[in-house]
Amino acid sequence: MRAFLFNESACAMKIKLLTLALLATASNAYAGCGSSFCAVNTHWDTQGLAEAEGVQVDVRYAYAKADTPRVGAKKVAKPLASDPNLAGAEVENQRTINQTLNLDLAYAINTQWGVALDMPLVMRDHSHQIGDPNPALVTTVQKSFSKLGDIRVIGNYKVGYDDHLMGSGVRFGLKLPTGNTTQEMVAGTQMEAGLQPGSGSTDAVLGAYHHQELANTPWGWFASTQLQMAMKLKNDYRPGDEMSLDVGAHYAVSPMLTGLLQVNAQYKKGDRGTALNMNPHTGGRSLNLSPGITVAVAPRTKLYGFVQLPLYQYANPDPKGTPYGQLTAPWSFSLGVNHSF
Repeated sequence: MRAFLFNESACAMKIKLLTLALLATASNAYAGCGSSFCAVNTHWDTQGLAEAEGVQVDVRYAYAKADTPRVGAKKVAKPLASDPNLAGAEVENQRTINQTLNLDLAYAINTQWGVALDMPLVMRDHSHQIGDPNPALVTTVQKSFSKLGDIRVIGNYKVGYDDHLMGSGVRFGLKLPTGNTTQEMVAGTQMEAGLQPGSGSTDAVLGAYHHQELANTPWGWFASTQLQMAMKLKNDYRPGDEMSLDVGAHYAVSPMLTGLLQVNAQYKKGDRGTALNMNPHTGGRSLNLSPGITVAVAPRTKLYGFVQLPLYQYANPDPKGTPYGQLTAPWSFSLGVNHSF
């Protein structure tokens, strides 16, 4: 933890942080922290852009900075930590920088069956303020970490695999509770459950997809949907169920360059449970436009990149009725490299 103090003695700062830790079970977090991420679809097999058989290694970096509070579909002003109603509370009026480094290993056993392993390194930097009616006594608390997140093991079953112009399939598997869930914002006080590297839950993952190349043209398209739902919980914290729908097209500009365009829709329920660090002020839905490119730098190696721009964002209002919103990201991007063996 790093705490930044404005016009206050070090002793007073320690007293305030100790008080916060002791009252953590009763204090409120005003506004959701914003654990958003870049939700671009890079499952190349669902898009018809992967090798039919063999091993693929994909390394992807994604960045999203959540610093724009939103209630429903509307942007709202950031709450003031000097508001007397917020004295002693965590005021989420700063930002959450979300970064992930994903290592995806996919093995096509044959033209019909495949299995994939997704291992994320979660790098998160969050800061908020501690409310005080005296602006000179408002403190800013910051926490950052880089930890292994929750690993996913996904199976893939293809139908119509004998048609080189099109294919369909289903994806199914588990998200495992491998990520740490005990990161602390201040000593003795855990970070919000939704900001932890892992959720502590074992989730079922189920999806379906279809892709098609347009005969005698450089065009192709795909559609994919996926549901993730918690089955086994830890500390009575249930992360909200997530559903995604991706529709995209690709255009082969040349043998080396391919243009990509996706529309990504997401829906996430609010978190639930009785865990002390659970924040019910979470969840929402969004619709994003994601243009990108892939560049072949070797016969089996390609570089790719996407920028994701929100067309619509909706953040679930606080169940307690407070006017403070969830922090959302106005844009995000991802860069990666894919190699087939």
